[in-house]
Amino acid sequence: MFRWQQAEGKRHALDEPFAPRPGETFTALCGAEVTVARSDVPQLGGHWFDPTCTDCADEWLRREGRARSSDGRCLA
Repeated sequence: MFRWQQAEGKRHALDEPFAPRPGETFTALCGAEVTVARSDVPQLGGHWFDPTCTDCADEWLRREGRARSSDGRCLA
């Protein structure tokens, strides 16, 4: 089951049944090894203000068989 988790300045996706806890490291779909901080967990008072990792989003869509075309990307 894919899920989103904010860590190290971006919202990364991961393929794990449970969300990591603060202090835990996980491998995001983009391949990055990132560590979750307490401020990354909304249930612990954190916020979801960081941008989504586009590489994770692309990999999620690829695994779901719904890859975005290049003309569907935001260039902003």
